[in-house]
Amino acid sequence: MNQGRLRPAKLAANVDVACPILIRVEKRGCITYKDLLICMGGHPGMSYIGEVLDRIVELEREAGRPKLSAVVVRVDTGMVSGGFFRLPGTPSKLLRTSPEEWRNPRLSVADRDYWQQQLTRLYQCWQPLDP
Repeated sequence: MNQGRLRPAKLAANVDVACPILIRVEKRGCITYKDLLICMGGHPGMSYIGEVLDRIVELEREAGRPKLSAVVVRVDTGMVSGGFFRLPGTPSKLLRTSPEEWRNPRLSVADRDYWQQQLTRLYQCWQPLDP
């Protein structure tokens, strides 16, 4: 999954910054890619965010947790990007395998249902940690 644009140390540092942001966001809703980048100290348009989110999903999957990247949405649709459906754990009938499919912002009803299931699982996973 790792596209290898970031050096391992830089990728790990970005994951360390992004992951707590996403966990905090999960408690109140979603965040756009643009706002996530800004919160991370970057600027909109930084192309490495997909690589960072991929790594977070890998780590969360290894820990038995749902896709934390489900809280990151497109500014124009308010929903996850098509790239969300290329990540490990995506049901085969929803899997997007080509860059053209990843860039397609349209989500089917089944796509939206799966995304909502991931959000629900995230809430169930992280909600017990709330004080």
